[in-house]
This record gives sequence, structure tokens and C-alpha cells, in this order.
Amino acid sequence: MSFKLTKLKKLYIFSFVFSLHIALSAYINSTFLAQYINENYVGLIYSISSLMVLVMLLRSSRILRHFGNKKMIIVFLIINMASLVAMVLSSNPIIIATAFVLFNGTNTLSLFCIDIFIEHYGDPKTIGKTRGTYLTIENIAWMLAPLIAVFLISEEGGYKTIYIIAFMMVAIMAAGLIISVRTFRDKTYEMTPLFETFKYLRTKRNMFAVVAINFLLQFFFAWMVVYTPIHLHEHIGLDWGSIGIIFTVMLAPFVFLGFPIGHIIDRKKIRKRSLLYIGFGVTILSTVLISFISTPNVVLWAVVLFITRIGASIIQTTSDIYFFSHTQEEDANLLGIFRNMNPAAYIISPILATLFFLVFPFKYLFLALGVVLLFGFYFIPRLAKKKKEADRFQAPFSEPLLTNENNIPNQNK
Repeated sequence: MSFKLTKLKKLYIFSFVFSLHIALSAYINSTFLAQYINENYVGLIYSISSLMVLVMLLRSSRILRHFGNKKMIIVFLIINMASLVAMVLSSNPIIIATAFVLFNGTNTLSLFCIDIFIEHYGDPKTIGKTRGTYLTIENIAWMLAPLIAVFLISEEGGYKTIYIIAFMMVAIMAAGLIISVRTFRDKTYEMTPLFETFKYLRTKRNMFAVVAINFLLQFFFAWMVVYTPIHLHEHIGLDWGSIGIIFTVMLAPFVFLGFPIGHIIDRKKIRKRSLLYIGFGVTILSTVLISFISTPNVVLWAVVLFITRIGASIIQTTSDIYFFSHTQEEDANLLGIFRNMNPAAYIISPILATLFFLVFPFKYLFLALGVVLLFGFYFIPRLAKKKKEADRFQAPFSEPLLTNENNIPNQNK
């Protein structure tokens, strides 16, 4: 019995390695930056990086048509590796800050390019399975990363050791990816004016709703990633070893639920809207509960945060599948807006949190987050009930004919 390593399976492997290289440093980046930059300005560095991503993704169609997806990801990966080298070798605050902006920004931009490769090589008939598998593999990396990072950070010079290992990972991933997609041919990416894309979202309530749901999810991630470690360490009094264990348990649902949810959706055993109702309900209730727990009990915190991610995993997988089942590989503008919800959340959420802290105690931030997530129940009913209501994205000025990798005509529906 032979095992054929298809291009899609290779992309899964590369995604795992790349996600692990991101996740290793995700929870220590702010602490690392605070060694060189006043902690009051660390959030500004994140905002600058997110703004860079925002601008790039909003111009994604034009850039893709000019350079192509393959050249784009090669450039992003080279910049990513160079920025990691700078963070390891330099002690100059300006160089460190600039390098981090580029590192953090090219992480998101590279994932955008990987999305296009996944869409290209995946089977449209099993998009639920494809996206579920992809998200599961990504999240295995995120689950393993906290334990690895805690071990490395306990060693002398741990922060820089993490960045060295991250560099090695992305270098290996880049070499393998470049070889695997060497025959990749770009489709004709739609040059729809950005205004027309936003106009489309306003008229197609199902697509506007799924983008809004994605923003709420990214807002949840932004607040939880930035403020949960601070809450557990500074306010609850847990040590980093315990926090690393808690985070590993917390992220497990992303590993174990992604594939089954994709399979359930493909088999049409439950409606996507029903899954989203369940996801938001579970996430809201468990997130609000955080504000009322003050004991430093590791098991309790692991269970509560685990439940928050059960809900978040359901939302992430379901909304991802809904979006990608209503778009095509060449719909770069719409994909750019969808992926822009992450940097947008990282720009908006720190500002709102800062204003919140002027009035309320830190612990009630999670209660406020639960209130924000209630908007999910407003957008879920706006997802199309029937297939005929859920038209694929049709760019107003699209090319009439597209070609796939083998140069076979492919009608744009």
C-alpha cells in the first residue's frame, strides 16, 4: 500500500511548520519587546504591524496580478527570516521594533498566500473536510507551542532561542514550499475596485454577516491573547509553567474539533447557523465566567479556558467553511477583507481595552468581551438559509474566463 504525498498534503505539512514558528513566540513577543521598548509603547508596535497588513491585504488583488502568489510568498518568507535574524542579533530598540513589525506582518501575509494555495489545490466538493483538516493541523501547532516555549524560556537567553528555532522552521518550510509549488500557475485575480467589494458586502447580507462574525472571533482572540496571560500571571498569581500547561489544554479543542465539524458540515448533518449559535453561546457563557474566578486553581482555569475554545473552535471552523464555500480562489479582494479582520481587531481591541481600563477594573474585561460577542446572535440569522440566496462572489468587472493550473478553461460562476 503506497502513500501518495499530494500537493495539498504537503501544504498541510508546511502550514503546520509555519504555524508552529508563529505560535512559539506568540505569547512572549510583548515581554520580549518590553526589554527594549517602554511597555506603554508595545501595543503601538502591534498596531503599526497590523496597519501594514491591512494596507497590503486591501491591495491584494493588484499585487497578486502584478507579482503572482508564488513570488509574493517567497518575498514574505525572506523578509520574515531576515526580521528574525535582526531580532536575535540586534539590541537596538529601533531595529528590534522594525524587525518585529515586519515579522508579525509577514506572518499574516504569508498565511494569506497559503490560503490561496489551499483553495487552488483543494477539491471544491469537500471544502469542509479540506478547511477542517487545515485548521486542525494549524491548531496542533498552537497547542504544542506553549509547552515548548515554556521549556525554552526557562533556559538562559530563552527569548532569543525561540526566535532562532523559529528561523530554522521557516527556512525549512520555505525551501519545501518553493519546490512543491514550482508548477503553480495563478488564475486571473479579480481587479474589482475596493469600493465595489464593500458595496457587494452591503448588498449581500450573508457575506457581510460572515465577515462580521469573523471580526467578532478575531476580536475575541485579540483580547484573549493579549490580556489572558497578564490576568493569570499578574492578577491571579500563576507562574509561567502553570500558564503553559493551561494554554496547552485550552487550545486542544482547535485540534480535536476542526476535522469533525468539517465532516459534519460536508455531510449536511447540521446547519452551519445552528453550529454558530452553539459556538457563540458556549464562548459567551464561559468567557463571562472568567471575570468571577479569583482562585489560582490550575485545573479550574484549564477547564474554563478549554470551554471558551470549544465555542471559538466551532465558530472558526464553521465561519471559515461558510466563507470559502461562497468564494473562489480568484476573489482576492473579498479574501483580503475577510483576512483583514485579524489586523483590524488587533488595531481596534487594544484601543477599546485602554478606554475600558479607565473606568472598570481589569477582571471585568472578560465580562465586556462576552457582551461584545452577543452581536454574533444578530449576524447569524443573516446567513443565507437557501443555497440560491448564497450566491458566490461575482466581481462586477470580472474576467469572463479563467484558466486553472493545467490551462483548462474554468467558467467563473
